[in-house]
Amino acid sequence: MLEITRTGPPPMNAAPVEFLRVELSSLADGNIFVALTATTVDPDDAQLLDQEIASDCVTTLDAALALIRDHVRIGTA
Repeated sequence: MLEITRTGPPPMNAAPVEFLRVELSSLADGNIFVALTATTVDPDDAQLLDQEIASDCVTTLDAALALIRDHVRIGTA
């Protein structure tokens, strides 16, 4: 689960998320491959780190949105 807070500092043990990438790929069998990746800044080195949050094959765009809802929470502090 990736939690993004709109206000306030991030938890001490978590790097702030710079951005979240959602990839959708149409498959030959008609399904959709969905991948969610979060990018953070490494606090020790000047580099970006990618972390896969979730990936799955789904049958509809509604199922793709459900996958995003299940793995990403955006709220207020």
